[in-house]
Amino acid sequence: MANNDANEEVKLAHIEANRDENPASLVAQWLEDSKFGTLSTISTAKGLEGFPHGSIVPFAISSDGYPYILIAEIAAHTKNLLKSSKSCLFLSHPSPDGDPQSHWRIGIMGNFTRIVSQSRIDDLSPEKIEESLIVSDEEVENMLTRYCHRVPSAESYLKTHNFFFWKMNNIERVRYIAGFGRICWIKGQEVVDEISDPNFQTIKHESIEHMNEDHEDAMLEICEGISKIKPKSVKMIELDPGGIILQTKEPEHKIYYSFGKRIKPDEVRIEIINLLNESRKLM
Repeated sequence: MANNDANEEVKLAHIEANRDENPASLVAQWLEDSKFGTLSTISTAKGLEGFPHGSIVPFAISSDGYPYILIAEIAAHTKNLLKSSKSCLFLSHPSPDGDPQSHWRIGIMGNFTRIVSQSRIDDLSPEKIEESLIVSDEEVENMLTRYCHRVPSAESYLKTHNFFFWKMNNIERVRYIAGFGRICWIKGQEVVDEISDPNFQTIKHESIEHMNEDHEDAMLEICEGISKIKPKSVKMIELDPGGIILQTKEPEHKIYYSFGKRIKPDEVRIEIINLLNESRKLM
């Protein structure tokens, strides 16, 4: 009887969590708002095999909607992920008042894969390469640009240390708790679709082309106001539901500008205008 009561409570909590809100959409926003979380992997340390190992890690969001981290080859998480890719990235309200359990927290459960650029294939053994995701140097550069938006000092890591990006390219489930009684499980793909709208690709290239052909002046203002640089020229090289990447010339910079939220295709114009307005306030 007790089990039946517990199951009924879970069902009611799930209904309550979905009554007046979209849990997957809220998770997408919390991922945008959070700059770090607690990553738990399965320990391979001698005497602690199989225990969860947790520590704080900064993370960023990829263009296709997945969290990714930057960790060294010697890190405990790397050793653990090489043995088992299963992990949980836990996020919670950054500044809760009173009882922290009355505020939101989420556990994102999935599998991490090492990301290796074409130019670094020889840095790893064939066995490790076989289990990695090989991408272009440009894609890794864009990942670094997004990551540096959250961790400005990270640019030197890939150049001077044996660091690699690891991407949670498979999200199984998300445990959603938004406060008392607002609890449910969310399918991973529902969250990914909220982070990175599947229809976004249909407008991406046309939007980038339009900005580069007709609105370089606006992008120059964004660089000057927000980044405090006055480049001779600028091009938009990437656009995703979370922001834009601009490539400047004289001086040479690649900069990610966040929208502060995940947007839909029809919101691109207004969010770029919002960036422009923000830059003008900062001038």
